[in-house]
Amino acid sequence: MHIPASTLRALKRAVGQQNVCTDDVSVLLHAYDCSLSRMRPDVVIHLTKAEQVARVVKILHRHHIPFVARAGATNHAGSCSTPKGGAVLNLAALTNILQINTQAGYALVEPGVVTAQLGRELKPLGFFYAPDPASQKACTLGGNLAQNASGARCLKYGGTLDHVLEITLVLPDGKTQTLARQETGPDWVGLLCGSEGTLGIVTQLKVKILPTPKHVRTFLSAFPTLEDCVQTVTDLTARGIIPRCMEAMDQLTTQTVEQMAPAGFPTNAGAALLLELDGEKRSLEKEEKIVQEVCRQNHALKIQAAQNNQAALWWHSRQNAYNAMARLAPNVLVCDGTVPRSELPGTLRKVRQILAQHNMTASLLFHAGDGNFHPQLIFDERNSIETQRAGKVAKLILQACIDAGGTVSGEHGIGVEKRSMLACQYNQDTLDLFSHIKHAFDPEDLANPCKIIPVDYAEKTAGTAKNEPGKLQNFQQQFKQQLASEKPFFITGTNAVLQTQETFLSVKELNEIVDIDLTNYTVTAQAGVTLKQLARTLKKHGVYSVLPEEKGTLGGAFSSGCYPAFYAHTTGLQALLPNGSCVRYGGKLTKNAAGYNLLRLFAGAQGAWGVVTELTFKIYAVKPAPLTANPFVPLRQNELYKRMKKELDPKNLLKIPEETAHVQ
Repeated sequence: MHIPASTLRALKRAVGQQNVCTDDVSVLLHAYDCSLSRMRPDVVIHLTKAEQVARVVKILHRHHIPFVARAGATNHAGSCSTPKGGAVLNLAALTNILQINTQAGYALVEPGVVTAQLGRELKPLGFFYAPDPASQKACTLGGNLAQNASGARCLKYGGTLDHVLEITLVLPDGKTQTLARQETGPDWVGLLCGSEGTLGIVTQLKVKILPTPKHVRTFLSAFPTLEDCVQTVTDLTARGIIPRCMEAMDQLTTQTVEQMAPAGFPTNAGAALLLELDGEKRSLEKEEKIVQEVCRQNHALKIQAAQNNQAALWWHSRQNAYNAMARLAPNVLVCDGTVPRSELPGTLRKVRQILAQHNMTASLLFHAGDGNFHPQLIFDERNSIETQRAGKVAKLILQACIDAGGTVSGEHGIGVEKRSMLACQYNQDTLDLFSHIKHAFDPEDLANPCKIIPVDYAEKTAGTAKNEPGKLQNFQQQFKQQLASEKPFFITGTNAVLQTQETFLSVKELNEIVDIDLTNYTVTAQAGVTLKQLARTLKKHGVYSVLPEEKGTLGGAFSSGCYPAFYAHTTGLQALLPNGSCVRYGGKLTKNAAGYNLLRLFAGAQGAWGVVTELTFKIYAVKPAPLTANPFVPLRQNELYKRMKKELDPKNLLKIPEETAHVQ
């Protein structure tokens, strides 16, 4: 696109003439990331101070120029590409660690801080930052947030989503918002995590830091086959073991990384499992015995505990898996599917069949504990036939993940590379909601356009919503009838928190526990299930949730904002919107980075943009400390609330509690 000279002059006044570049070298250097996408921007703008971002975005918005923020550009999904040209905003110079507060447990950082750099700063203080993407030596904290990057420690500690406490966000029109987790209402920070810069640009992050565990044990096990290795992972999680990390690698991976970064991996075995435990010494001893037992049951050839600095060598080698594969061919295409852990063995068999049928070579490695695996396809993009075959195989692998109840991305995001696959994963109602979210934040589609959401007819192949049987179908009819009356109403459960005599629709008839999965350690239940009913039923099965046995319903616990710590335990959702549509997101998945995080949009929203009808969430073999309810507080109707309410409920039919409402 053509950028007028007057616009370039305004940009140069905002950031300095030397920081606005249109020369071929600058443009070409910012025309690619770690994906296959190659798209030229029209101008590259180097930001040297965080306060410059809002000024620049206002100029671009005023002149209707699309923009893409980037720093390390290590993502594999084409999230940093520029399909509409426009401006690249380079945030790589925003590298200040503004504050480290070990007493309060947080670090205040700029988005260009490299992830490993924060780790180095924290180590002498006896603290660590839990998310650990394999590219942590190059990727940035802002980029981690944009993709909701995770890494090996996600299994126990969660991804970036669970470690960002507060952000400063520049909206696509240049307005600035500060969003904090402790505020009432929807989890805006959680929604922004994984949004790939399509909803705005984060200029500052407050991230959670944790004390370094006193005791860490690392083990390396060798197995005859990758199937034995993956089955070990499934069996360990079924025993209630939650390691710090659990990484599986096939023989090609171990052989390749050993050639590049020797660490003692078993190159003659069919697969290797790198497993790490942390915690109290007594619990570690108990868990180690179970690990040894389960490994032997699955034909382990060798089980080795790390000595001295051996663990560091193993992890260094594992993190170089992508670089090692790049030595075998000019290009490496990394898939990023996630399936329920119980589906890993079956999905693995399908992936191997796909590779064999299409004569493709790929290393297979997994964040196995959370069902996230990364087939790394090698090819030469100079050969058009190889390139087309690699793209086809990648889509077939991701479709296999969808067929297994999984997702097309666990941590790499969607970008342009996997945009079409989103139409295979979600129904049309859910894709439409993604579009509404984008429009609420960015009505002119300037912030990282053409990403995530399918954009043309060929991509819009999403299936229609299923007809729901029984109670849910009846409730859906009642909901539509209430909407048709155009009389505002409340959504309630047992009316335990919001005590109102005004018009309301209760979900208490949706009181079925749909599924208790003792392999994946999840439960799916309808929103009207009471917390007491939930606790009693789970106890009969020998498992527990973090929710206490108190008054109220599951839907109320999730939507009221009284249990914000519960959000991190939820993995799937079904909800009805004010237009009568039914959306579904997630499932029996430890992580999902495909599309906007609808769990966090509805969490704490108090029924503002729809009614949650069903939730899937984690359960545990060992009884966890129950959550304590926060006092009910009507949500704050900030700028983002007003935008989203106007987009999703323009007639304002779904009422929310005001400060004067009767609440307990």
